[in-house]
Amino acid sequence: MICASRLSNNFRAVARYLESPKSHREDRVRVTWVEGRNVISDENLQAAAREMKLISAANPRVKRPVLHISISWAPDDDPSRSQMAEVFDRVLAKLNLEEHQAMLVAHGDEHYAHVHAIANRVHPITRRTRTLGFFYRDIEETLRKAEREMNFRETPGHYYQLPGQAPPDRRESLSKEAHKATQSRGEVPFQVLVRDAAEVDFDAASSWKNLHARLDQHGLRLLPRGSGLVVTDGHEYAKCSSVANNASLRKLEARFGESWRSTEDISLDQQVQKLKQVKIADLTAIGKQSIAREFMQLDNKVLGLKARLSQAVFQSLKVLANDERQRGDLGL
Repeated sequence: MICASRLSNNFRAVARYLESPKSHREDRVRVTWVEGRNVISDENLQAAAREMKLISAANPRVKRPVLHISISWAPDDDPSRSQMAEVFDRVLAKLNLEEHQAMLVAHGDEHYAHVHAIANRVHPITRRTRTLGFFYRDIEETLRKAEREMNFRETPGHYYQLPGQAPPDRRESLSKEAHKATQSRGEVPFQVLVRDAAEVDFDAASSWKNLHARLDQHGLRLLPRGSGLVVTDGHEYAKCSSVANNASLRKLEARFGESWRSTEDISLDQQVQKLKQVKIADLTAIGKQSIAREFMQLDNKVLGLKARLSQAVFQSLKVLANDERQRGDLGL
């Protein structure tokens, strides 16, 4: 079993989504059954959503009171209604939501069994809010134990594994967008294309410079995103950790022995090294103008440039830059 979840601020909007047929599944039954927990209208999704909205309004400080969870079984599993409901009840209990309002909604429009739940994080009596924090591990623990007990296909989670289970390879996990493209449009996900083209390069790269050069041959580049890295062709993006085992930012920094460096950082370093080796006395007048312009550009871009050059070189270049600025002011 796999689980997806998100928080929302609109009970009725989530209910409408769960009841509305998908555009490419209009010939299939969308809702096969509905069950309520701690609600009066336990067979009417929209009425239950209104009840939940009224309860949550009693605690206006809660910005996203809706917890929307979906649980999907493997295509070769055939859970009964009672088994699906029992698994969800176990999940709600693990999250300390067994006394809260919830609606279970089973769908029949896919080739695998799956059920959704709308739960109200505001308690119907105390009006206190259930703060969830990072709850994926709790859900995965519940699903792993239920799989083994009910003889469903076991799907080890990223955050919890039973004895004898190994954590899954994150490279095999598709993003929601990539999975949707694969299932509905038959497209090969971008992360899979990158993996096929550049996985070897991620594994073989010896430095940031070397990795940038290798990816450039495939028309790819790296960008920082949040606390990690993504690889892009300028249109689509994929997490580096989904492309190769050793391609996360942390692992690459450890292997290269230095923090993240972009192509721009590397280019600037090369220009600084060039300035260090300049012998101003040997330059022609045109050469001095060119070096002065390079120095002025770097002085605006590189923090602590003076500390990276020797005192004598920096002062000499500063003089050339001032002379060049004066020439520009005179229109020469």
